[in-house]
Amino acid sequence: MVTIKDIAKAANVSAMTVSNVLHGRTKKVSKETRERIERLMEEMQYVPNMGARMLVQNHSRIIGVIANAISDEGGETLYGPLVMEMLGEIEKEVKDHGYYMMFSASSSEKEICDMIRTWNVDGILTIGLPTEVCRHLGEEVRMPAVFTDCYFGEEEQYLNVGTEDEEGSYIAAEYLIQKGHRKIAYVTDGPYDENGNPTGVSLWKLKGFQRAVKEAYLPFAKEHVYRGSTKEEEQRKMLQSLASHIFDYTAVVFCRDYYAIEAMDYFRHHGIWIPKDISVVGFDDISMAKMAYPRLTTVRQGVREKGRKAAELLFQALEDKELKKADIRMPVKLVERETVKEIY
Repeated sequence: MVTIKDIAKAANVSAMTVSNVLHGRTKKVSKETRERIERLMEEMQYVPNMGARMLVQNHSRIIGVIANAISDEGGETLYGPLVMEMLGEIEKEVKDHGYYMMFSASSSEKEICDMIRTWNVDGILTIGLPTEVCRHLGEEVRMPAVFTDCYFGEEEQYLNVGTEDEEGSYIAAEYLIQKGHRKIAYVTDGPYDENGNPTGVSLWKLKGFQRAVKEAYLPFAKEHVYRGSTKEEEQRKMLQSLASHIFDYTAVVFCRDYYAIEAMDYFRHHGIWIPKDISVVGFDDISMAKMAYPRLTTVRQGVREKGRKAAELLFQALEDKELKKADIRMPVKLVERETVKEIY
């Protein structure tokens, strides 16, 4: 294994000089020497000893990322392409800043809090955890933490990157109304409260849909809202119910692209054609949306941009210890493809 001393000997400098370059302390090192040492590190395939670096620097240079896992009969699993797309952008930013990423997925609040207590990380970033869980995490952790898709109170001091969720569902419904649709169903998502109503992001998306319908003086009833679920059996029952009532509507707005694409496949296998029999609009614009058949009309929320922004905010917080509160909402945009027909 190549050591710092080997690099120093090859570069004809002291081991301390090599150590300074390795740890970014290059004010007293000439550009020529630094470049020579960096070139030799690459040529000799030098791998830093992370344990030693952690001791020297007094921090781990590790970012802990926690995503929401879905618990079902088959156990826990990481759910949905949206999470994976965000995770990819976060990982890029972490690497670019010279850090490493530690990742875990869980649906248990206790398990998440226990993990945080034992992790030796410099910062925390969450993906898709409910607001209440993130609130408890914020009370637990003593290092910078950035949450995504939470709805905290005005007085709460947290860093959060979300989406203009209400506006997104509003423009989805408004688009269908402009295309002549008057009978529109909506598929929402959990978590649900004790009365079966959606909470957090899902609540704000539903509010946007309701606002558009109300402004157009269209009838709205609870039976027009179908409860989506990440649990396979519950989702199957919801799709059965929606399909059995499908000709009561001319269009459906889905709170997630994944739900929309899943429903499109279900409809196709049950003789319901899109957009001939029913128009469909999703929300997210995940990569699968433009590969679906037909290609999905949806609301783009900038999934990758949100992941990148969350990571950037975390590194900003690591540099600026006074940064305690921020609530960034990423803009939304309708992406018109092939799943909506105009009604004359």
